[in-house]
Amino acid sequence: MTRCSSRIDPAARRLLSSIAGTRDGRVSAMALAHMRGAGRQLIDAGLLVRRGSTMACVADDDLDDSSVAVMAHPITGDQGHLGNTAWLDEEDSALRRVYVLDMASAAKRAVGQIDCSLGREPVPYLDGAVLDFGTARLPKRRARVGIWVARGLTNPWVFEEFRQVVERRPSEGLRVVLFLDPPDRHRFRFMRGHELVALADVVDHEDGLAVAPEILTARLLKGPSQMGPVWVSGDGGVLIVHGRWHEFTGGKQKVAVAMLAEAWLSGDPVLPVARILEEAECGPSVKRLKNLFDGHSTWQDVIRESGSSAWLDV
Repeated sequence: MTRCSSRIDPAARRLLSSIAGTRDGRVSAMALAHMRGAGRQLIDAGLLVRRGSTMACVADDDLDDSSVAVMAHPITGDQGHLGNTAWLDEEDSALRRVYVLDMASAAKRAVGQIDCSLGREPVPYLDGAVLDFGTARLPKRRARVGIWVARGLTNPWVFEEFRQVVERRPSEGLRVVLFLDPPDRHRFRFMRGHELVALADVVDHEDGLAVAPEILTARLLKGPSQMGPVWVSGDGGVLIVHGRWHEFTGGKQKVAVAMLAEAWLSGDPVLPVARILEEAECGPSVKRLKNLFDGHSTWQDVIRESGSSAWLDV
């Protein structure tokens, strides 16, 4: 575990999240100039790196203040703008520089206080928009959890590509996906086995960008601050219905709970009991959900069964 001495303040973290949520993770120097010191913090911390310059500039002749496409100088061949002022060199115009989020640096900083099995060499997916840091042991949790860091998931097409990656690389247990996008931009569809956690919800404020392991553990146990009538953890271990908290420890119970919650969240809440028992890998002696949840306080409270069907009573 490492801790960086240069703190990222809330304004800089919000700026980083806004850039992370864009398609290419790019931002112009002109835009950064309007963010006062936030952009400079990210550049100095190595989280934003320069990637060329924009191919547009602003006329300086008091006749037009809109951006225009640049062209090659008829003599030198340099890119610039022909106007009433001197030729503008594309390379030297500071405000037309372009910066891109260094996803690897940002992700490593985010998990810097967590001892991940692939902490030094995370595996990239989706052209580096998703980084797999292997597994880690979090405080007060016996089982190791998978750790991924992602950006751009608030874009529907990127999320669909991410979902396909998940299908190709399913999680053996709970997988935490820390996303850098703005936390209030989109509510993600439930993905069984995965817990999507906004960086802003679990950040160590002393560092400003790194995740605090204890806060992440609490978030996995208690859920997000904003939730609907039904919330379930990615592994089905925690179910919250109208604010009432229910915990499950058995692996088969967790599978059943996750399936029932996923069905309710998708708008088609009734599931065949046989399908639930099959996916939960229950033996032939377990013929009904009553046998699976016998003795648990949740039975007949929020989990209902009638004939060959079962559902959450919300």
